[in-house]
Amino acid sequence: MSEPLRVLLIGKSPGDLGEMLCECGRDVELIHRERPENGFTAVSGGGIDVVLLDLDLTGGQGAAVFDRLRRTAPDVPVIVLTAAGEDPAALHAMQNGAQDYLVKEKADAELLCRAIRYALERTRVEAALRHSEAMYRRLVENLNEGVIAVDETGLITFANPAMEEILGCPAERLVGSPVAWFFDAPGRKGSAPTNPFCRATDERQEFELDLLHCDGGHVHALVVTSPVTDETGRFRGSIAGIMDITERKRAEEELRIRNEHLTMLNQVIGVTAASLSLAGLLEESLEKTLELMRFDVGIVYMLDSERKRALLQHQNGLPAKALARHRLIKVHHWPFNFIFIAGQPRYIEQQADLNSIEAGILRELEVSALACIPLVAESVVVGAVYAGSRTKTSFSRDERTLLETIGQEIGSGILKGMLHKKLEAANREANLYLDIMTHDIKNAENVSNLYTDLLLEMLEGEAALYARKIRSSIHRSAEILGNVTTIRRIHHDSPDVGPVDLAAVIREEVAAFPDVAIEIAEGPLTRVWADDLLCEVFTNLIRNAVKFGGGDVRIAIRVEDYDGESVLVSVEDTGPGIPDPMKESIFSRFERGWVGGYGDGLGLFIVRTLVERYGGTIRVEDRVEGRPDLGTAFRFTLREVLPAGDNDYPDGEECE
Repeated sequence: MSEPLRVLLIGKSPGDLGEMLCECGRDVELIHRERPENGFTAVSGGGIDVVLLDLDLTGGQGAAVFDRLRRTAPDVPVIVLTAAGEDPAALHAMQNGAQDYLVKEKADAELLCRAIRYALERTRVEAALRHSEAMYRRLVENLNEGVIAVDETGLITFANPAMEEILGCPAERLVGSPVAWFFDAPGRKGSAPTNPFCRATDERQEFELDLLHCDGGHVHALVVTSPVTDETGRFRGSIAGIMDITERKRAEEELRIRNEHLTMLNQVIGVTAASLSLAGLLEESLEKTLELMRFDVGIVYMLDSERKRALLQHQNGLPAKALARHRLIKVHHWPFNFIFIAGQPRYIEQQADLNSIEAGILRELEVSALACIPLVAESVVVGAVYAGSRTKTSFSRDERTLLETIGQEIGSGILKGMLHKKLEAANREANLYLDIMTHDIKNAENVSNLYTDLLLEMLEGEAALYARKIRSSIHRSAEILGNVTTIRRIHHDSPDVGPVDLAAVIREEVAAFPDVAIEIAEGPLTRVWADDLLCEVFTNLIRNAVKFGGGDVRIAIRVEDYDGESVLVSVEDTGPGIPDPMKESIFSRFERGWVGGYGDGLGLFIVRTLVERYGGTIRVEDRVEGRPDLGTAFRFTLREVLPAGDNDYPDGEECE
C-alpha cells in the first residue's frame, strides 16, 4: 500500500517502539499521545488505522479509558499493552472489542507487527460482516413476504415487519411466542411431531397453512421453511418465508367456480341446441340444470295463449301433494305477476321477514330456497323455470347470475324453435308457390312453343326471324326454370349418393344435343359416387359451350384416371374462351355470361355445387395453355367406385 500505516500510541514514550514498527513491511507513521485525553482528540479526528493503548498509565482506570476510546472511535482496531498477563483491565478490553493484547516485556517486533496485521484484518472482516448483516436486515425488513425464525422448541425468535402485518401482531408480541399459537386451534398446544416449523430435517419444505390472524380471522399462507443447525449439525430451529396467498386462493376459487358455471352453461346450451322439440327442450334443460347445480326440485311453466295462466310443462322432484296445486298458476296474482308479467327473477329464501305467501310456497314445495326465473323470447315472457334446494337457505350472487343466464339460454332455445317452425311453414308455402308456378309456366311454354312452330311454318323473311327469336327466348326461360328447380332439389333433398354409370350418363346427355358436334374420347369404363342430378353437370357445361360458342362450336369429353381413387373428367370446347380475370368468379351464383352480357348466372353455379356435393373439385383452364381465345376446358374430379376392400363406401353402401 502506498499510504503509511498511521499508528496512535496512548501511554508511555515509545522507546524502541518505532524501530519495532519498521519491521511491519510498510511505512509507519507513529503518533504518540501520552495523556488519554489527548489520545481521544487525536483518534476522533480520523485517519488513525490502529490504536495501541498502554493500560499501565491510566491510573487504575484502564477499563474506563478503553470504554471511552471504543465510544469515540468504534471502528478503529485497538490493541492493549500491559505489564502483567493477568491484568483485569486487559481482560475487560478483550471482552468488549479489543482486537488483541500484548505484554510489553514479552513483545518483540514480529509479535507486534503480526498483532497489528491481524487487528486490521479482523476489523475489515467485522466491518464487512456488519455491512452484510445490515444489508440482510434491510432486505428482510423490506420484503413483502413475512420472515420468521423459530428455535427447536417452537418459539419465535425473529419476525420482520411483513410478518407483523400478515398476523396483525407487533414483532415484540410475536418474538417469544410459540409459533403453534398461530396455526393450531385456540387453546391447543403444538407438539413437535405436528409442528411443521420444528421438524428436524435437512430438506427445504414447502406447504400451505391456515394461520390465525390476531383479529380472529384466518390467513391462507404459503410457507417455505429451511432448517438451522449448529456447528455439530444439530437441529436448532427453522427460518421460514411466509407469503399471504389469501387473495390468490380466493381468486383461484372464484375462477374455479366461474369455470364450473361456464361448463354448466355450455352443457345447457348443448341441450337447447340439440333439442328437436319444445317439450324435449324444456324437459332436458330443466333436468340438466338440476343435475349440474345439485338442486332438488324443478318446474317449467309456459304461458297459455291468453297470457293469463301458466301451465306446468315438466317437473322434477315436485312433491306429489303439491302437484295438483302447482299444475296451473294465475299469473296476475302476487308474487307470480312479478315473474310472468314484469319478467323479473324472484328469489324466495329463508329469512326473518319472509311473507306468508312465499313461506307457504317453500313449505308446499318442501324446499328452503327457490329461484323463479322468467323465460323470455323476442322480449316477451313466455314462461318460467323454478329451481329449488332443500339444503340451501339462499343463493349466492354467482348462482343467481348463472340461473338467469340459463333462463336466457332456454328462452333463446324456445325462440329458435318458434322461428324454426315459422321457417318451415314459410318454406312449405314457398315450395307450394314454386310448384304451382313451375307447372303453370311449363304449360304456358308448351303452348308458346306450339304457336311459335306454327308461325315459323307460316312466315318468311324478317317475320320468321322474329318468330325464331321468340322461340329462343322461350327456350332460355325453360332453362332458367330448370336451373331453379335443380337448385331447389340440391338444397331441399339430402345427398343420397350411390354408384352411377358415368359413361351412360355422358352418352345420354350427348344424345340430348343432336345438332352439336360432341366427341367422346375413349376412357375407362367406370362408376362414380353420384346421384340422378349428375346429368345436370354435363347438361349445363354443354349448354354453356353452345351458348357462347355458337352452332359451330366443337366439344370434346374425356374421362381418365386421376389418383387411383378418383377420375378426372374434362369438357373442352372451341368457343371464345374465358379471360383469366374471370376464371375464379364464373362459378359464383348470378355471375352472368362474359360474352354478350346475358345469361342467368346459375348454370356453372349448379355445376360446382353438384361436383362438391359428390366430393370432387372443379377448375377452369384454357383448352390450349396460354391461349384463352382458343377455347375453354372445364376439368372436375369424381370419386370412383372401387372394388370391395379397396375403399370405404359412403354411408355403409356397397357396390353390387
